[in-house]
Amino acid sequence: MSCSRRQFIQLSAGIALASGAMPYAARAAAPIGDTPLPIPPLIESRRGQPLFLTLQRSHWSFSGNSNKVPVWGINGMYLGPTVRVYSGDDVKLIYSNRLNEPVSMTVSGLQVPGALMGGAPRLMSAGADWAPVLPIRQGAGTLWYHANTPNRMAPHVYNGLAGMWLVEDDVSKSLPLPKHYGVDDFPLIIQDKRLDNFATPVYNPPSNGGFIGDVLLVNGVQNPYVEVSRGWVRLRLLNGSNARRFDLSFSDNRPFTVIASDQGFLPAPVAVQLLSLAPGERREVLVDMSQGDEVSITAGTAAGIMDRLRGLFEPSSILTNTLVLSLRPTGLLPLVTDNLPMRLLADQILDGVAVRTREFRIGDSEPGINGVLWDMNRIDTTVQQGTFERWIIHADRPQSLHIQGVMFLIKNVNGAQPMGEDRGWKDTVWVDGSVELLVSFPQSSSDHFPFVYYSQALEMADRGTAGQLLVNPTS
Repeated sequence: MSCSRRQFIQLSAGIALASGAMPYAARAAAPIGDTPLPIPPLIESRRGQPLFLTLQRSHWSFSGNSNKVPVWGINGMYLGPTVRVYSGDDVKLIYSNRLNEPVSMTVSGLQVPGALMGGAPRLMSAGADWAPVLPIRQGAGTLWYHANTPNRMAPHVYNGLAGMWLVEDDVSKSLPLPKHYGVDDFPLIIQDKRLDNFATPVYNPPSNGGFIGDVLLVNGVQNPYVEVSRGWVRLRLLNGSNARRFDLSFSDNRPFTVIASDQGFLPAPVAVQLLSLAPGERREVLVDMSQGDEVSITAGTAAGIMDRLRGLFEPSSILTNTLVLSLRPTGLLPLVTDNLPMRLLADQILDGVAVRTREFRIGDSEPGINGVLWDMNRIDTTVQQGTFERWIIHADRPQSLHIQGVMFLIKNVNGAQPMGEDRGWKDTVWVDGSVELLVSFPQSSSDHFPFVYYSQALEMADRGTAGQLLVNPTS
């Protein structure tokens, strides 16, 4: 259809007028990288001192300016501080619930007995505390702590009850890798949200599936940048979204150097052009900034003007901004310039022999696993500590699955070999069709304190897409 000059001017004016009336989320979306990356404070357990994590209301600016809106968070900020612990330590946590409703907390990826995992049996009423002592007996890794309140996990995580949890050990301390927190080692918590005209988060859970927003946030802000030295930089990536999966790439098409997954280091670094990050999944990557060129990480293509206009009238699942982070090299002296180690783990990852095979079908339009809804009074799966099992997971609606208290290897994905970056020990897996896992059960649980496996599409978990796992202790 042809368009006269007058019609074109009228159409352009109409679009400009409409864009002026757009919600904040649709307008402030240019990937300009003009907000400094917030670095969550680092708290560590030293000399037996407890770590205090207070769940409370706070205020935060998602645009990085002075416009602060009400949020939930931990220790007075949106999200929470980064916790760093050391393998071999016994860490005392003191959770304090200063919100006006019950909350339970957990650390996804932590290898501890069921009685220390949190969840429904450790629900804190308003004004209550929970003070577990956690034995840290696992290899270095990037984990995360978050609310897992029964039937309320999705809104609680969305509101801001989450943070990163780092485990260090002798291996991680000896490898020539960036390890100076906030200098060449950065946490990146990636989320999607909906923001109203005042940049306040809006949460309307869907009737099925999980919540998908249209604004990309990293550590609670849009379009962040960070200044780095001209050497190796380490990024610890966590997808803290309720349901969205991200596909990440560099603006100059350089590869990601992946060094770790959910449960710690890969056997050796793996280079990939496109890096997927499912809800609840963690990956550690290295970036070589020695050439001195600015580079950005993006998550796909941002919505065009027509998509944003449509978003005025109906919820959109297309991101209006897709910049994850701009890395800007400065004149700072690099801390790590060595060549990457060829191997990250001294020994090959060893397979175990599966003692049995189980199949699990995750709900689609109807919630549940294998046709039944989560019931805290029912044990769904019973296994023996110290054994391996073959679990085959089916899902018609793509989603990720997390299993507490275990470690697993992905053996195949829809009949094919897993990608190189997925060949380490994990606890969270993206399921689109079927995956086969070799699951290890190093920790025990009990009838009163079972582990839970659940959909990381958090609204689906809240609707009952979860099961309870009893790991009988070795005699």
